[in-house]
Amino acid sequence: MMVITMIRPGMLLQGRYRVSCEIGGGGFGKVFEVDDGGTPKVLKVLSLERFHNPTIKQKAIALFQREAELLSRLKHSGIPHIEPDGYFTWSDGHGEPLHCLVMEKIPGSNLQQWLQARENQPLTTEQACEWLIQLIEILNELHQHQYLHRDIKLSNIMLRPDGQLVLIDFGAVREVTTTYLEKQQSQQTGTVLVSPGFTPPEQAEGHAVPQSDFFALGRTFVYLLTGKSPLDFPKNSETGELIWRDQATQISPQLVNLIDSLIAPFPGQRPQNCQEILNYLKGNQQNSPLSQDWTQTLPGTGFLVSYLARKSLLKNTLTLQFKSEEKLVDKPKATQDKLYKKRSLQFWLAGCLVMMSGGIKLWTSALEIALNLNDWGFAQYEQKSFELAKIYYQLALIFNSRMPEPNYNLGLLYEDNNNFSQARAAYKIAMDKGYDRAYNNLARLYILDKQYTTAVTLLHEGLPFAYDNKAKYAMLKNLGWAYLEVGNYQEAQNSLQKAIHLNSDRAAAYCLQAKVLEKQHNKQESLSAWKNCLKYAKSGTTEEKQWENEAVKKVGKI
Repeated sequence: MMVITMIRPGMLLQGRYRVSCEIGGGGFGKVFEVDDGGTPKVLKVLSLERFHNPTIKQKAIALFQREAELLSRLKHSGIPHIEPDGYFTWSDGHGEPLHCLVMEKIPGSNLQQWLQARENQPLTTEQACEWLIQLIEILNELHQHQYLHRDIKLSNIMLRPDGQLVLIDFGAVREVTTTYLEKQQSQQTGTVLVSPGFTPPEQAEGHAVPQSDFFALGRTFVYLLTGKSPLDFPKNSETGELIWRDQATQISPQLVNLIDSLIAPFPGQRPQNCQEILNYLKGNQQNSPLSQDWTQTLPGTGFLVSYLARKSLLKNTLTLQFKSEEKLVDKPKATQDKLYKKRSLQFWLAGCLVMMSGGIKLWTSALEIALNLNDWGFAQYEQKSFELAKIYYQLALIFNSRMPEPNYNLGLLYEDNNNFSQARAAYKIAMDKGYDRAYNNLARLYILDKQYTTAVTLLHEGLPFAYDNKAKYAMLKNLGWAYLEVGNYQEAQNSLQKAIHLNSDRAAAYCLQAKVLEKQHNKQESLSAWKNCLKYAKSGTTEEKQWENEAVKKVGKI
């Protein structure tokens, strides 16, 4: 009977690493947390007892040692650090020695866990681009050292608390040596490592190339941008292309095109190196699609350059332009298209002329332009000029894509027009940018859609970001509402009482409190709450009007 060497919590390895607990397993072995003089680290242990074939066992050891050698050489914030002596073998004297690797413990969660915690809510274009840049820069470091990762997927990407992504699990890494390339040319297959949905066809056949990592990365972002596994999407039977674009309508066409190029069926159809992708994402090349397409998103964008030279004329000029375009709706479709193209070209050329004539550089005042455009949009929104307001908000985002207010205001606009799916998408983007009120508005839409648990989770997540008591009141009120709907009356009462404590002159929390007290059969206090609901009634949202009408009936009965 074979004796198996075991590692258990409490053991001291190498006179240095105290084993704390087992934190994972699978693949080739087990993973433990260890204490290294007060610093928590990760210990990976290769389990050889599962390998009965000596050749396969040696291959597993070689892969493990390759991971150790690579991580000890690479110095990048997106790659786990390992000290030169981090790899060692250990035995208790009774069984076969265990191969061990101690490395930096990355705080945070992997992207699989992160996405599940968000209930598979997709990424925004901005967040996706930021993450893509980080990961391509990590891959660039890897590829420059002639290594392929070969196992990129959600669970192998960690998100640090500071927002830095870290690529982990280099057990499948392969060095691109001359021998390896010769084997590729002679059609000899290498080690086959497959993660369904993420592994490209050529790698599944044992012929991984640098573009194989791009495929896996692209499939990872299909998951992040849709909230669905790549395995859930059909393929084009003729081309082999993944049919996923219709599930990512909130994402910019430029980003979708990039992802499609990364996941092209054949390596030659994909970008050929990391720098090519970075140029696209950062718009560094003159002919980069990202540097071209943004001006085509909205007609007349180029004209806004003249703001820097003639600031006082911009608002009136834009308003006249857009209002004049509103009059085109009565004209035939062909005429509309012709005039729109003509005006767009005229405005773009006008902007270019201002820039060439020595105007101040556009981006020095981009934030100021965005703020003004957002304000003008809200003014139009209050006047019920929704189409014009929408244009102003979209223009504001072109000049400062990080501003959450235009996205939030677009959400209000869509909601007023009963476009709830678009409203949710806009609120999600504003929420991802840290805008406190977006959490509340999105949660309210979930409550109206009877998704109460989602609303509760969202409101608890948003409360720490509440900028002022007004925002906090709204969140607590809606939290009480959601708890009421799921029958958790004690939590509902707690939330509503906190809201009333913040603002005792608003009706909504009293109205909901009255409903909760009725459910708890507390008629006396319920009546008092209904009276306050009526006392402070100002009829805001549709549901508040309903509650106030209910208060009239309740108080009138007594």
